Amino acid sequence: MTRARSPRTRVLPTTTRVLPALITLMAAAAAFATARQGPQDPPLRTSEPIASVIADLEAYIPERMRAAGVPGLSIALIRDFELTWSRGFGVKNAVTGGEVTPGTVFEVASISKVVTAYAALRLVDQGVLSLDEPVTAYLREPWLPPSDWADRITLRHLASHSSGLTDQLLPTNKTVAFSPGTEFLYSGVGAMYVQEVIEQTTGEPLSSAAGDLVFEPLGMSSSDFLNTPAILPSMANGHMDYTLPLLTMLTAFLPIFVVLVLLSVPVHRVLTGSWRVKGVWVAAAGLVAALATLIILSLTVGRALPNVAVLNAVVGIAFAVALIGLTLIGRYFISGSAAARRQEGLRPVLVGIWATTCMVGLILTSGAVHGPVPRGPSPQPSAVGTLRTTAPDLATLLIELARPTHISEELSQQVCTPQIRINSDYSWGLGPGIQHSEAGDALWQNGMTFGSRGLMVIYPEHGVGVVVLTNSERGFPLAYDVAARAIGGKDELRNF
Repeated sequence: MTRARSPRTRVLPTTTRVLPALITLMAAAAAFATARQGPQDPPLRTSEPIASVIADLEAYIPERMRAAGVPGLSIALIRDFELTWSRGFGVKNAVTGGEVTPGTVFEVASISKVVTAYAALRLVDQGVLSLDEPVTAYLREPWLPPSDWADRITLRHLASHSSGLTDQLLPTNKTVAFSPGTEFLYSGVGAMYVQEVIEQTTGEPLSSAAGDLVFEPLGMSSSDFLNTPAILPSMANGHMDYTLPLLTMLTAFLPIFVVLVLLSVPVHRVLTGSWRVKGVWVAAAGLVAALATLIILSLTVGRALPNVAVLNAVVGIAFAVALIGLTLIGRYFISGSAAARRQEGLRPVLVGIWATTCMVGLILTSGAVHGPVPRGPSPQPSAVGTLRTTAPDLATLLIELARPTHISEELSQQVCTPQIRINSDYSWGLGPGIQHSEAGDALWQNGMTFGSRGLMVIYPEHGVGVVVLTNSERGFPLAYDVAARAIGGKDELRNF
């Protein structure tokens, strides 16, 4: 007698077949959705004990510095809107040494623009300026050539890099490229305009106005837009490869030298009756060309960057001494060779080949020399990039931007609110840039100048941030890696 199977017995085999298939289908759908979204951003390190994060950084940073070839680094870590840890690593100067400490002062270049924007916001909060009134209303003397677009530029446009002014600084391009507020264009000229507004409004140079509006209220005691006698002893030297300053010198020197040598030929002919110019004349032309080059560089590069002009001169003189010395050594051995004695005309050819080879070799060698940039007094304050400061001072500024005590809450929200959209990942606020990510919005700004690189970033929603300053032109990859290691989160500011 055959037993009838119960309904449950009949359903079970079907369920056994369908359920695994359904699970597989759901897993595939989830994987497809994840693939479409792309990889998730790393989480912020807010849940880790601060002691664990610090121990990790103290082990990681020296090793990463050695790999990057960076002499010195300073870091300041923000947790819960407080400066929780700061430390220096390495040396201020690769030649003379000097330990980097939290009090070591660095050149921070474009981070100057954020400080300048904040100073202007202080004036807005005091009722001296307005965010949305054309800034021409506050100027006794116009700074831009008048035009429909120029006359509509506001402080909001300038602070968010949407004024239409360009980043062409040498020479300064004061044309307005588009209708203000419609596009984003990172603008150093815009920062200069903010400086002009501040200086004409307060009647003080930027260095003094920033002291009154920013540094003193926030307690940023190691910050200034000038290399003051109080700051210079604590400053780190920037470091760079010497190819650029050498090529700068040669680019200016060689045309002058060639012209002087060509002019000396007819003069020599008139005075001596010979077309063959003696070595003394060539040496004199070289000396005059060198002096002319130094004067030209001091009047051009030296006005804004006197330390770079000094570096150009030092590198150029070292190159000349090395080239002359090597040429004389080669000439001595070539003159003593049997081939040169047998054929008199061969000697100058061989000496020329040797000198040219030495010149090329010295230029190539200069790229392998990573040395300090001289420090010195700065001629004038500039919102574009003359700020000198420390990592803890910048951490204080970041905390103020995220949780203000000296500007109104309304203005602070404007700082953190996108004023102009760049793309899906980036916007710009009033002063700092804004990066959008799964962890929330981060305020940030980086800075690069001759021999220095730095970065500051804070997540206002979480109160976590970091400042990383380096004294090397090789410092950007290091700064970004250390910042990502310190706070986690999206690590794509370098790709902006």
